[in-house]
Amino acid sequence: MKEAGLATGTGLPRLFSLKALFSNFDFVDEHFAKEIAIRRLFSLARSRKAQTLIVEDIKAEGVLLSENREIHKKYPDFRMTGLQRLSFWSRPISSPSQIASLNSGQLIGYFIAKRDTVPSEDIDGWHVFESVFKKYEHSHNCVPRQIFYSLKIAKKLFEIKGVLYGQQNQLNKACAQVALRSLFSLHIPLRQITYARINKIASKVKSDPGQPSHYDPKKGLSVKRIRAVLKGFNIGFSDIDYSEENNKFAREIPYQKLIYSGIESGCGALLGFKMETRKGKTQHHSIPFFGHTFNQDTWVANASSAYFKVGGTTQYLPSETWLSSFIGHDDNFGSDFCVPRLYLKPQQVKYALAILPAGVKYDGVRAETIASDYLYSLMQDKYLSKSSSKWVKRFYDSAEKQEVVLRAISLSNEEYTNHLLTMRDWDNHRFPPAISFLTEMLKKQLWMVEISLPEIFPINKRKLGEIILDATAKPKSKKDYRSFLFARFPSIVFFPAGKERGKSKFLAYPSSIESHTELYLKCQ
Repeated sequence: MKEAGLATGTGLPRLFSLKALFSNFDFVDEHFAKEIAIRRLFSLARSRKAQTLIVEDIKAEGVLLSENREIHKKYPDFRMTGLQRLSFWSRPISSPSQIASLNSGQLIGYFIAKRDTVPSEDIDGWHVFESVFKKYEHSHNCVPRQIFYSLKIAKKLFEIKGVLYGQQNQLNKACAQVALRSLFSLHIPLRQITYARINKIASKVKSDPGQPSHYDPKKGLSVKRIRAVLKGFNIGFSDIDYSEENNKFAREIPYQKLIYSGIESGCGALLGFKMETRKGKTQHHSIPFFGHTFNQDTWVANASSAYFKVGGTTQYLPSETWLSSFIGHDDNFGSDFCVPRLYLKPQQVKYALAILPAGVKYDGVRAETIASDYLYSLMQDKYLSKSSSKWVKRFYDSAEKQEVVLRAISLSNEEYTNHLLTMRDWDNHRFPPAISFLTEMLKKQLWMVEISLPEIFPINKRKLGEIILDATAKPKSKKDYRSFLFARFPSIVFFPAGKERGKSKFLAYPSSIESHTELYLKCQ
């Protein structure tokens, strides 16, 4: 099915210079009835120094036509009264003939503006069907995964890297559907993600007791329906329903840890919450998150409230302690917003979802807690505890104060072995290049839980080592050492001992990496 960005243009493109005297406010007021989200997109274009705006009328094809047909089935008086593709460029051009000389590197962003009219519902307005803008270039802004989206302007094909945004229309889609489409686009070709398909899956789910039996797309998705849609699109996930009574995970796991887990592994996350409106009514809303900002100097990491407790014995500092804000979309207001990490209070949050990489069976929160358990066992090992390495001794000093930093990253066997091969410590020592044996013993998908200290993690972005876990099988409730695959510390590495080793849990070997190394960074 044809993507919206590739829809056929009609008529000549219209060009607008965005130099001084051009007013974003005037343009949006005149052409898009002061729509807030569209105003936001124009502001994004200006912040990225856009020079030219190209506006095209386009045909309703592919996913756009699919939406129109779905709406028309429910609202016979529906009419699409406007459909435009707007693109912003870093280069000034003055005539349509110059479009052929543009290239994708000059494309700042685009959006598809759609006007839906349904007299019977008193609806007549513009909304953003979809948009993609380049990431804001700031060293502290981390977006682990972005996708190339295709776009056709005046019959020429372009592409842009970013994360898709979409807006609800109060007809066939609400905040949950547009949030899921944004997140799904990081994993599935965009042409396969239609609102008709999302709603068809959701409509087959029985309503919760006390809820209307008839599924109405404009009222959004319940938790049961969100889960069904994820499964229908074959998307793995880990979630917590905080409104569910007697949910032990809701008591133990703060929502921000689960959201961070989905973001840091490059898969994305969704948060459902409630807020009081100015009129005193309760409003439920869902927004997708796909990035975060990193604050090297945050005080929270030095406060006791930053610790994450695992059982009654183990505490550690989660790496998300240095996270300042989550980066996500809000379909009511626009794309690419920073939401402070602790802005929403726990009692406001109703649902949190972390998407899992393909083949991964559990989330990063669980990976960190499992790794912390293995870390405690490794600390009892005689080879580690008696090591002469000054960095191992510093690790023990921090561990005694429960100030070890853990950071869980999902990655493939190939990604991890490449990480080892490119790794250099402070004295430029490297891991032995002959590690084919390690590649063979590791699973296809892994959790790498990096081990660091408060003073080398945030400022230097470096670590002492990592614990590698099998991500392809759900771990048991009790530690059985089957999920443990490999661990690396300064000057020493560990392998599982195997049953034939009797009571011994680990096999220890010397390592040529003697000090701290760079973190594994997916940020783009």
